[in-house]
Amino acid sequence: MSTLIGAMVGVGSTLLSETVRSKRDRGHQLHQLRRQLYARYLEALTGTDSELQLLAVRHRTPVDEADLRAAWRSHSLLALNYEIALVAPTPVASAADTAYGALRAMRNVIGTTEVTVSNLGRPEDNNPGSAEWQGAHRVYIHALAALRSTMRADIGNGQG
Repeated sequence: MSTLIGAMVGVGSTLLSETVRSKRDRGHQLHQLRRQLYARYLEALTGTDSELQLLAVRHRTPVDEADLRAAWRSHSLLALNYEIALVAPTPVASAADTAYGALRAMRNVIGTTEVTVSNLGRPEDNNPGSAEWQGAHRVYIHALAALRSTMRADIGNGQG
């Protein structure tokens, strides 16, 4: 009888330790998935932003719809936004939607309004851009900063 009880305790403790390890491994995998997805999403946002600005600098605004669509689709931004909605916690998904919407609004300004894009990267050119551009771009920059902060907080929570 004691052998049977010992075997049951041994099997039970093995199952318990396997369950704990499996849960820990799944948590680690989810954390890594989020880190990679967050990096890809931020890359897609900034790449799309850069392409939109380049269009506005190289072409007369409002920019042609076909050119805007090509720039917008080139980084799979919408697909990544949907992925974020599936795997990220609500605060991150909400911040991702806000940044996406702000970038889309910036795209719409470039496509519907005559704007001048700022050249802040060149110190000799102090052109801040038109008011429409400043307003749309500022909203996007703030949304992007909030998204990065929310993502950092989520990833930090997963490291404990």
